[in-house]
Amino acid sequence: MEENTISKSKQKREKRAQNAAKKKRDGLIARIIGIVIAVALIGLAVFGIVRAIIKEANTISASGDYSAQLDDNGYIKGIKATDYVTLCDYKNIEVPSSEVTYTDEEFNNVIEQNLAAHQVLKEEGTVADGDKVNIDYVGSIDGVEFEGGNSQGAGYDLTIGSGQFIEGFESQLIGHKAGEDVTVKVTFPEDYGQADLAGKPAEFAVTIHGIYADPEYNDDFVKEYYSDMGSTVAEYEQSLKDDYYKGALNDYVTDYLVDNSTVNKFPGKYLKNVKSTTKFSDVQSYQYMSQMYQQYGMEAGTFEDFIGMTDEEYDADIIDRAQKFAKADLVYQAVLESEGIVLSEADAEANVKEMYGGDDYYNSSVETYGKGYTNKNAVKNKAVDIAVESATVK
Repeated sequence: MEENTISKSKQKREKRAQNAAKKKRDGLIARIIGIVIAVALIGLAVFGIVRAIIKEANTISASGDYSAQLDDNGYIKGIKATDYVTLCDYKNIEVPSSEVTYTDEEFNNVIEQNLAAHQVLKEEGTVADGDKVNIDYVGSIDGVEFEGGNSQGAGYDLTIGSGQFIEGFESQLIGHKAGEDVTVKVTFPEDYGQADLAGKPAEFAVTIHGIYADPEYNDDFVKEYYSDMGSTVAEYEQSLKDDYYKGALNDYVTDYLVDNSTVNKFPGKYLKNVKSTTKFSDVQSYQYMSQMYQQYGMEAGTFEDFIGMTDEEYDADIIDRAQKFAKADLVYQAVLESEGIVLSEADAEANVKEMYGGDDYYNSSVETYGKGYTNKNAVKNKAVDIAVESATVK
Protein backbone atom coordinates (compact mmCIF):
# COMPACT_ATOMS: atom_id res chain seq x y z
CA MET A 1 0.00 0.00 0.00
CA GLU A 2 2.80 2.40 1.01
CA GLU A 3 4.85 1.36 -2.01
CA ASN A 4 1.90 2.14 -4.29
CA THR A 5 1.48 5.56 -2.65
CA ILE A 6 5.18 6.39 -3.04
CA SER A 7 5.09 5.13 -6.57
CA LYS A 8 2.12 7.37 -7.44
CA SER A 9 3.78 10.41 -5.82
CA LYS A 10 6.93 9.73 -7.77
CA GLN A 11 4.97 9.40 -10.96
CA LYS A 12 3.29 12.76 -10.33
CA ARG A 13 6.64 14.45 -9.66
CA GLU A 14 8.12 12.97 -12.79
CA LYS A 15 5.05 14.03 -14.75
CA ARG A 16 5.35 17.57 -13.43
CA ALA A 17 9.07 17.57 -14.28
CA GLN A 18 8.30 16.32 -17.78
CA ASN A 19 5.63 18.99 -18.24
CA ALA A 20 8.01 21.68 -17.01
CA ALA A 21 10.72 20.46 -19.35
CA LYS A 22 8.27 20.34 -22.27
CA LYS A 23 7.07 23.84 -21.44
CA LYS A 24 10.66 25.02 -21.34
CA ARG A 25 11.42 23.34 -24.66
CA ASP A 26 8.24 24.75 -26.22
CA GLY A 27 9.16 28.21 -25.00
CA LEU A 28 12.66 27.88 -26.41
CA ILE A 29 11.33 26.60 -29.74
CA ALA A 30 8.81 29.45 -29.84
CA ARG A 31 11.57 31.97 -29.20
CA ILE A 32 13.73 30.39 -31.91
CA ILE A 33 10.81 30.40 -34.37
CA GLY A 34 10.10 33.99 -33.44
CA ILE A 35 13.69 34.96 -34.08
CA VAL A 36 13.68 33.10 -37.40
CA ILE A 37 10.42 34.78 -38.43
CA ALA A 38 11.73 38.18 -37.35
CA VAL A 39 14.93 37.67 -39.33
CA ALA A 40 12.92 36.50 -42.33
CA LEU A 41 10.63 39.51 -42.09
CA ILE A 42 13.59 41.83 -41.80
CA GLY A 43 15.15 40.05 -44.78
CA LEU A 44 11.97 40.46 -46.80
CA ALA A 45 11.74 44.09 -45.82
CA VAL A 46 15.36 44.69 -46.76
CA PHE A 47 14.82 42.77 -50.02
CA GLY A 48 11.77 44.87 -50.75
CA ILE A 49 13.67 48.08 -50.02
CA VAL A 50 16.63 46.99 -52.13
CA ARG A 51 14.34 45.90 -54.94
CA ALA A 52 12.53 49.24 -54.80
CA ILE A 53 15.85 51.08 -54.85
CA ILE A 54 17.05 49.00 -57.81
CA LYS A 55 13.76 49.53 -59.64
CA GLU A 56 13.92 53.26 -58.96
CA ALA A 57 17.53 53.38 -60.10
CA ASN A 58 16.66 51.48 -63.29
CA THR A 59 13.49 53.48 -64.05
CA ILE A 60 13.94 55.60 -67.18
CA SER A 61 12.47 59.04 -66.68
CA ALA A 62 11.42 61.13 -69.68
CA SER A 63 13.32 64.36 -70.30
CA GLY A 64 13.10 66.92 -73.09
CA ASP A 65 16.55 68.36 -72.38
CA TYR A 66 18.19 66.97 -75.50
CA SER A 67 21.32 69.10 -75.15
CA ALA A 68 21.97 68.36 -71.46
CA GLN A 69 25.13 66.31 -72.08
CA LEU A 70 26.34 68.11 -75.20
CA ASP A 71 28.58 71.12 -75.69
CA ASP A 72 27.21 73.92 -77.85
CA ASN A 73 29.37 72.77 -80.79
CA GLY A 74 27.64 69.35 -80.78
CA TYR A 75 30.37 67.29 -79.07
CA ILE A 76 29.57 65.02 -76.13
CA LYS A 77 30.53 66.76 -72.90
CA GLY A 78 33.67 65.85 -70.99
CA ILE A 79 34.77 62.82 -73.01
CA LYS A 80 37.15 61.77 -75.75
CA ALA A 81 35.12 59.60 -78.11
CA THR A 82 38.14 57.60 -79.25
CA ASP A 83 38.40 56.27 -75.69
CA TYR A 84 35.01 54.63 -76.18
CA VAL A 85 35.05 53.55 -79.83
CA THR A 86 37.20 51.39 -82.09
CA LEU A 87 36.66 52.90 -85.53
CA CYS A 88 36.46 50.99 -88.77
CA ASP A 89 38.88 51.85 -91.59
CA TYR A 90 36.79 54.88 -92.49
CA LYS A 91 39.22 56.16 -95.14
CA ASN A 92 39.08 53.01 -97.26
CA ILE A 93 35.41 52.18 -97.57
CA GLU A 94 34.49 50.25 -100.71
CA VAL A 95 30.95 50.82 -101.99
CA PRO A 96 29.31 48.25 -104.32
CA SER A 97 28.15 49.99 -107.50
CA SER A 98 24.72 48.36 -107.11
CA GLU A 99 24.22 50.46 -103.97
CA VAL A 100 24.48 53.76 -105.84
CA THR A 101 22.92 52.83 -109.18
CA TYR A 102 19.51 54.26 -110.07
CA THR A 103 17.44 51.42 -111.52
CA ASP A 104 15.11 52.22 -114.42
CA GLU A 105 12.11 51.36 -112.29
CA GLU A 106 13.16 53.69 -109.46
CA PHE A 107 13.98 56.48 -111.91
CA ASN A 108 10.66 56.21 -113.75
CA ASN A 109 8.74 56.14 -110.46
CA VAL A 110 10.34 59.44 -109.44
CA ILE A 111 9.43 61.02 -112.78
CA GLU A 112 5.83 59.84 -112.37
CA GLN A 113 5.64 61.10 -108.79
CA ASN A 114 6.95 64.52 -109.81
CA LEU A 115 4.42 64.72 -112.62
CA ALA A 116 1.65 63.70 -110.24
CA ALA A 117 2.71 66.44 -107.82
CA HIS A 118 1.87 69.02 -110.49
CA GLN A 119 -1.32 67.58 -111.94
CA VAL A 120 -3.80 69.92 -113.57
CA LEU A 121 -7.57 69.77 -112.94
CA LYS A 122 -9.43 68.93 -116.14
CA GLU A 123 -13.15 69.65 -116.38
CA GLU A 124 -13.66 66.65 -118.64
CA GLY A 125 -13.33 62.87 -118.66
CA THR A 126 -14.89 59.94 -116.81
CA VAL A 127 -13.92 58.98 -113.24
CA ALA A 128 -11.97 55.72 -112.92
CA ASP A 129 -10.50 53.85 -109.99
CA GLY A 130 -7.25 55.52 -108.94
CA ASP A 131 -8.16 58.95 -110.34
CA LYS A 132 -7.81 62.05 -108.21
CA VAL A 133 -10.94 64.17 -108.45
CA ASN A 134 -12.12 67.46 -107.02
CA ILE A 135 -15.60 67.36 -105.48
CA ASP A 136 -18.02 69.19 -103.23
CA TYR A 137 -20.60 67.38 -101.13
CA VAL A 138 -23.49 67.87 -98.72
CA GLY A 139 -24.50 64.97 -96.47
CA SER A 140 -27.89 64.40 -94.88
CA ILE A 141 -29.77 61.82 -92.81
CA ASP A 142 -33.53 61.59 -93.34
CA GLY A 143 -33.31 64.81 -95.33
CA VAL A 144 -31.59 66.73 -92.53
CA GLU A 145 -28.04 67.95 -93.07
CA PHE A 146 -25.67 66.76 -90.34
CA GLU A 147 -22.68 68.54 -88.83
CA GLY A 148 -19.37 67.96 -90.60
CA GLY A 149 -20.99 66.56 -93.74
CA ASN A 150 -20.68 69.69 -95.89
CA SER A 151 -17.54 70.68 -97.83
CA GLN A 152 -18.85 74.27 -97.84
CA GLY A 153 -18.06 74.69 -101.53
CA ALA A 154 -14.32 74.71 -100.83
CA GLY A 155 -13.61 71.78 -103.15
CA TYR A 156 -12.11 68.56 -101.85
CA ASP A 157 -9.40 66.52 -103.57
CA LEU A 158 -10.17 62.81 -103.32
CA THR A 159 -8.26 59.87 -104.80
CA ILE A 160 -10.72 57.15 -105.77
CA GLY A 161 -9.90 53.91 -103.96
CA SER A 162 -7.90 55.60 -101.21
CA GLY A 163 -10.46 54.70 -98.54
CA GLN A 164 -10.58 58.26 -97.19
CA PHE A 165 -14.37 58.29 -97.16
CA ILE A 166 -16.97 55.86 -95.84
CA GLU A 167 -17.01 52.50 -97.60
CA GLY A 168 -18.99 52.70 -100.82
CA PHE A 169 -18.70 56.47 -101.25
CA GLU A 170 -15.73 56.53 -103.62
CA SER A 171 -16.77 53.55 -105.73
CA GLN A 172 -20.13 55.21 -106.50
CA LEU A 173 -18.32 58.04 -108.30
CA ILE A 174 -16.66 55.68 -110.78
CA GLY A 175 -18.15 55.95 -114.28
CA HIS A 176 -19.53 59.46 -113.74
CA LYS A 177 -18.25 62.42 -115.70
CA ALA A 178 -16.61 65.67 -114.69
CA GLY A 179 -19.31 68.32 -114.12
CA GLU A 180 -21.91 65.73 -113.07
CA ASP A 181 -24.02 65.83 -109.92
CA VAL A 182 -24.21 62.44 -108.21
CA THR A 183 -26.28 61.11 -105.32
CA VAL A 184 -24.20 58.79 -103.14
CA LYS A 185 -25.89 56.54 -100.57
CA VAL A 186 -23.89 55.00 -97.73
CA THR A 187 -24.29 53.68 -94.19
CA PHE A 188 -22.04 54.87 -91.38
CA PRO A 189 -20.17 52.06 -89.57
CA GLU A 190 -21.55 50.95 -86.21
CA ASP A 191 -18.29 51.97 -84.52
CA TYR A 192 -18.12 55.40 -86.16
CA GLY A 193 -16.53 58.07 -83.99
CA GLN A 194 -19.64 60.31 -83.91
CA ALA A 195 -22.29 58.47 -81.90
CA ASP A 196 -25.17 60.40 -83.53
CA LEU A 197 -24.11 59.08 -86.96
CA ALA A 198 -22.96 55.56 -86.09
CA GLY A 199 -24.89 52.86 -87.96
CA LYS A 200 -27.19 55.32 -89.76
CA PRO A 201 -27.86 55.46 -93.51
CA ALA A 202 -26.87 58.76 -95.15
CA GLU A 203 -27.16 60.45 -98.51
CA PHE A 204 -24.59 62.77 -100.09
CA ALA A 205 -25.26 65.21 -102.90
CA VAL A 206 -21.91 65.26 -104.72
CA THR A 207 -20.68 67.55 -107.51
CA ILE A 208 -17.69 66.32 -109.51
CA HIS A 209 -15.79 69.46 -110.55
CA GLY A 210 -13.05 67.74 -112.50
CA ILE A 211 -10.42 65.02 -112.78
CA TYR A 212 -6.71 65.66 -112.30
CA ALA A 213 -4.31 64.76 -115.12
CA ASP A 214 -0.52 64.77 -115.39
CA PRO A 215 1.00 67.74 -117.26
CA GLU A 216 2.86 67.07 -120.49
CA TYR A 217 6.43 65.97 -119.77
CA ASN A 218 8.64 68.32 -121.79
CA ASP A 219 11.15 71.15 -121.49
CA ASP A 220 8.41 73.61 -120.54
CA PHE A 221 7.45 71.40 -117.61
CA VAL A 222 11.08 71.39 -116.42
CA LYS A 223 11.43 75.16 -116.78
CA GLU A 224 8.20 75.79 -114.88
CA TYR A 225 8.67 73.44 -111.95
CA TYR A 226 12.32 72.29 -111.82
CA SER A 227 14.35 75.17 -113.21
CA ASP A 228 16.90 74.71 -110.42
CA MET A 229 17.70 71.29 -111.94
CA GLY A 230 17.99 72.37 -115.57
CA SER A 231 16.14 73.90 -118.48
CA THR A 232 15.63 70.75 -120.53
CA VAL A 233 14.34 67.24 -119.85
CA ALA A 234 17.87 65.84 -120.43
CA GLU A 235 19.43 68.22 -117.88
CA TYR A 236 16.66 67.55 -115.38
CA GLU A 237 17.06 63.77 -115.66
CA GLN A 238 20.85 63.98 -115.30
CA SER A 239 20.38 66.13 -112.19
CA LEU A 240 18.03 63.50 -110.75
CA LYS A 241 20.62 60.77 -111.35
CA ASP A 242 23.44 62.84 -109.84
CA ASP A 243 21.38 63.61 -106.74
CA TYR A 244 20.48 59.95 -106.34
CA TYR A 245 24.14 58.90 -106.62
CA LYS A 246 25.25 61.42 -103.99
CA GLY A 247 22.42 60.53 -101.64
CA ALA A 248 22.89 56.77 -101.98
CA LEU A 249 26.66 57.05 -101.51
CA ASN A 250 26.18 59.23 -98.44
CA ASP A 251 23.64 56.79 -96.96
CA TYR A 252 25.83 53.75 -97.57
CA VAL A 253 28.90 55.34 -96.02
CA THR A 254 26.89 56.62 -93.03
CA ASP A 255 25.58 53.14 -92.28
CA TYR A 256 28.97 51.52 -92.90
CA LEU A 257 30.72 53.88 -90.48
CA VAL A 258 28.42 52.98 -87.60
CA ASP A 259 27.81 49.30 -88.38
CA ASN A 260 31.51 48.46 -88.74
CA SER A 261 32.80 50.40 -85.74
CA THR A 262 32.70 49.00 -82.22
CA VAL A 263 31.71 50.67 -78.96
CA ASN A 264 33.87 49.37 -76.12
CA LYS A 265 31.84 51.17 -73.45
CA PHE A 266 29.31 53.97 -73.21
CA PRO A 267 29.76 57.25 -71.35
CA GLY A 268 27.25 56.79 -68.51
CA LYS A 269 25.86 60.33 -68.21
CA TYR A 270 25.37 60.71 -71.94
CA LEU A 271 23.71 57.32 -72.38
CA LYS A 272 21.38 58.05 -69.46
CA ASN A 273 20.30 61.32 -71.05
CA VAL A 274 19.76 59.67 -74.45
CA LYS A 275 17.49 57.11 -72.76
CA SER A 276 15.50 59.93 -71.15
CA THR A 277 15.10 61.90 -74.37
CA THR A 278 14.17 58.74 -76.27
CA LYS A 279 11.36 58.10 -73.81
CA PHE A 280 10.34 61.76 -73.99
CA SER A 281 10.00 61.48 -77.77
CA ASP A 282 7.80 58.41 -77.36
CA VAL A 283 5.57 60.24 -74.88
CA GLN A 284 5.28 63.21 -77.23
CA SER A 285 4.32 60.91 -80.11
CA TYR A 286 1.65 59.31 -77.94
CA GLN A 287 0.28 62.70 -76.87
CA TYR A 288 0.16 63.89 -80.48
CA MET A 289 -1.65 60.73 -81.57
CA SER A 290 -4.05 61.05 -78.63
CA GLN A 291 -4.93 64.61 -79.64
CA MET A 292 -5.54 63.51 -83.22
CA TYR A 293 -7.85 60.73 -82.02
CA GLN A 294 -9.77 63.14 -79.80
CA GLN A 295 -10.39 65.48 -82.75
CA TYR A 296 -12.29 62.64 -84.38
CA GLY A 297 -14.11 61.63 -81.20
CA MET A 298 -12.02 58.50 -80.72
CA GLU A 299 -10.13 57.06 -77.75
CA ALA A 300 -6.39 56.62 -78.20
CA GLY A 301 -5.96 54.22 -75.28
CA THR A 302 -3.20 54.35 -72.70
CA PHE A 303 0.51 54.90 -73.25
CA GLU A 304 0.96 51.19 -72.54
CA ASP A 305 -1.46 50.42 -75.39
CA PHE A 306 0.51 52.76 -77.62
CA ILE A 307 3.89 51.12 -77.00
CA GLY A 308 2.43 47.59 -77.01
CA MET A 309 4.97 46.18 -74.57
CA THR A 310 5.35 45.31 -70.92
CA ASP A 311 7.31 47.75 -68.75
CA GLU A 312 10.32 45.44 -68.84
CA GLU A 313 10.14 45.03 -72.62
CA TYR A 314 9.74 48.77 -73.13
CA ASP A 315 12.72 49.62 -70.92
CA ALA A 316 14.82 47.08 -72.83
CA ASP A 317 13.67 48.62 -76.12
CA ILE A 318 14.59 52.14 -74.98
CA ILE A 319 18.03 50.94 -73.86
CA ASP A 320 18.58 49.28 -77.24
CA ARG A 321 17.55 52.37 -79.19
CA ALA A 322 19.50 54.73 -76.93
CA GLN A 323 22.65 52.65 -77.35
CA LYS A 324 22.27 52.79 -81.14
CA PHE A 325 21.82 56.57 -81.06
CA ALA A 326 24.75 57.03 -78.68
CA LYS A 327 26.97 54.71 -80.73
CA ALA A 328 26.41 56.77 -83.86
CA ASP A 329 27.20 60.00 -82.02
CA LEU A 330 30.38 58.51 -80.58
CA VAL A 331 31.51 57.24 -84.00
CA TYR A 332 31.03 60.61 -85.74
CA GLN A 333 32.84 62.46 -82.97
CA ALA A 334 35.64 59.88 -82.96
CA VAL A 335 36.21 60.40 -86.70
CA LEU A 336 36.68 64.13 -86.17
CA GLU A 337 38.96 63.51 -83.19
CA SER A 338 41.04 61.13 -85.29
CA GLU A 339 41.37 63.86 -87.91
CA GLY A 340 42.30 66.44 -85.28
CA ILE A 341 39.16 68.46 -85.99
CA VAL A 342 37.27 70.42 -83.34
CA LEU A 343 34.34 72.35 -84.79
CA SER A 344 33.72 75.79 -83.37
CA GLU A 345 30.15 76.64 -82.45
CA ALA A 346 30.05 79.12 -85.35
CA ASP A 347 31.30 76.52 -87.86
CA ALA A 348 28.79 73.97 -86.59
CA GLU A 349 25.95 76.47 -86.90
CA ALA A 350 26.95 77.43 -90.45
CA ASN A 351 27.16 73.76 -91.46
CA VAL A 352 23.69 72.95 -90.12
CA LYS A 353 22.14 76.00 -91.76
CA GLU A 354 23.69 75.08 -95.12
CA MET A 355 22.57 71.44 -94.91
CA TYR A 356 19.06 71.96 -93.58
CA GLY A 357 17.72 75.14 -95.09
CA GLY A 358 18.92 78.25 -93.33
CA ASP A 359 17.92 80.28 -90.30
CA ASP A 360 14.31 79.13 -89.97
CA TYR A 361 15.15 75.46 -89.48
CA TYR A 362 18.13 76.25 -87.28
CA ASN A 363 16.32 78.63 -84.96
CA SER A 364 13.32 76.32 -84.65
CA SER A 365 15.55 73.35 -83.87
CA VAL A 366 17.53 75.29 -81.25
CA GLU A 367 14.30 76.39 -79.60
CA THR A 368 13.07 72.80 -79.41
CA TYR A 369 16.26 70.81 -78.83
CA GLY A 370 18.96 73.28 -77.79
CA LYS A 371 22.21 74.25 -79.51
CA GLY A 372 24.18 71.12 -78.65
CA TYR A 373 21.66 68.72 -80.13
CA THR A 374 21.10 70.89 -83.21
CA ASN A 375 24.82 71.34 -83.87
CA LYS A 376 25.40 67.60 -83.37
CA ASN A 377 24.18 67.35 -86.99
CA ALA A 378 27.31 69.22 -88.07
CA VAL A 379 29.53 66.64 -86.36
CA LYS A 380 27.79 63.89 -88.29
CA ASN A 381 27.89 65.79 -91.60
CA LYS A 382 31.60 66.51 -91.32
CA ALA A 383 32.49 62.92 -90.32
CA VAL A 384 30.49 61.42 -93.19
CA ASP A 385 31.98 63.90 -95.68
CA ILE A 386 35.48 62.80 -94.65
CA ALA A 387 34.62 59.14 -95.19
CA VAL A 388 32.81 59.81 -98.50
CA GLU A 389 35.74 61.75 -99.95
CA SER A 390 38.01 58.72 -99.71
CA ALA A 391 35.40 56.04 -100.49
CA THR A 392 35.67 54.05 -103.73
CA VAL A 393 32.76 52.69 -105.77
CA LYS A 394 33.38 49.23 -107.28
